Amino acid sequence: MMGMMSLGQRVRELRLKKGTTQIELASGICTPSLISQIESDRARPSYKTLVAIANRLEVPLEQLLKEVNLDLEYSSKYKLAMSMVRAKEFQTAMPLLHDLLEHTQHRIPQENLQIEFARCHIALGNLLEAEKVLNQLYQICNTGRNNHLLAEVMLALGQVALLKNEYPISLFHTSRAWDEVQRVEDLDADFQAKILMQFATLHERMGKGSEAVEYYEQALLLNRCNGEERGKTYIRLAELYDRQKKYEQAEEYAMKAKVLLEEQANRQQCHAMQHRLVMLQRASSDWKMSVQKLLSIADQYERDGDKSKAGDIMADIAMICLEHNELDEAWAYAEKARMALSDTDPIIGKVHRVLSFVYFHHNDELKGEKHLTNAIKIFEQHGKMAELDEVNRQMCQYLDRKGEHQKAYERMVRFQQNLIEQLDQRGIVL
Repeated sequence: MMGMMSLGQRVRELRLKKGTTQIELASGICTPSLISQIESDRARPSYKTLVAIANRLEVPLEQLLKEVNLDLEYSSKYKLAMSMVRAKEFQTAMPLLHDLLEHTQHRIPQENLQIEFARCHIALGNLLEAEKVLNQLYQICNTGRNNHLLAEVMLALGQVALLKNEYPISLFHTSRAWDEVQRVEDLDADFQAKILMQFATLHERMGKGSEAVEYYEQALLLNRCNGEERGKTYIRLAELYDRQKKYEQAEEYAMKAKVLLEEQANRQQCHAMQHRLVMLQRASSDWKMSVQKLLSIADQYERDGDKSKAGDIMADIAMICLEHNELDEAWAYAEKARMALSDTDPIIGKVHRVLSFVYFHHNDELKGEKHLTNAIKIFEQHGKMAELDEVNRQMCQYLDRKGEHQKAYERMVRFQQNLIEQLDQRGIVL
């Protein structure tokens, strides 16, 4: 393709390629007259209209806008970019934000553009690029003492460190964000809730369930989030209480999540929440019925072509079978999960743990120890501190049963020392 197309040219090209008339394209979206004006570049569609047109043409929004010359006024381009960010169309928003950053003949604050640009990088997993932009912003904030912007930068840096499994560094940055936001005259409750949620996630990752629960509950008191986000938080609380064997509280939050689940329109999210609810309610339900419900959800995932999610469910079914001493079934479902998951998937750690129990029960200590060692490696790789602590204790109990008491003791001490050293290396005391 020679040169860049205008948006109107691209819409027309894709419409003709699909064999659709302007009237058919406009149906339920806008007037045929507006489609005509868009194609002749005499009108600019809103973000909502743009998404609807892309859906009708059966192309991703990113493809619709690829190599398109969006010769918009700066304010219009910024509004379009922000609409894309809110809709989580980060890849599509980035070229618009980049173009605005390259041109300074507008009144949009560069700092606002940079923080949004960094957030897009984070969402897309470009952590080094995000860190570079955020460090530049940090220098600007220190010079101008913009407390709210500094709080946003520190929270984003904390998110980057969290995604890199650098928990002490993330905790340091997140704490700085909290300190800075307290200096802002007009406190933003939703932003405070975001910080508390990050604190909660951090403590959960570090295996500090009680502290995580406190932060999640504080965030819920502040946050006016939508049903989806609140439902996810209810699920996290239910799972944390379940892990602490506080079943009454776990059931309470599971039921709250169920109410919100029934209001969800997104099928994938429905499946995910149904899966987690079954796991949380399995203690008070017929376990065989729980397995049947999970198999039904796994079947839906497989029909959608999502083998990884189906594998995740098979791993949980294996765990339920193990809990009820159905070892042959536990082994069979664990093997199904292993076939569906990659060797580095964090869920595969759970699978290895189930298999280790099965082989130890059948007195095959060689295979049992091998799977337990693999579980430890996976949980270490993904920074799953709570799970890592559990499998490490299981390994110590195994060594103790073998009569290798000193080796078991040394392993437990080494695990605790390694954890402390990891934190001390960052100069942070938790």
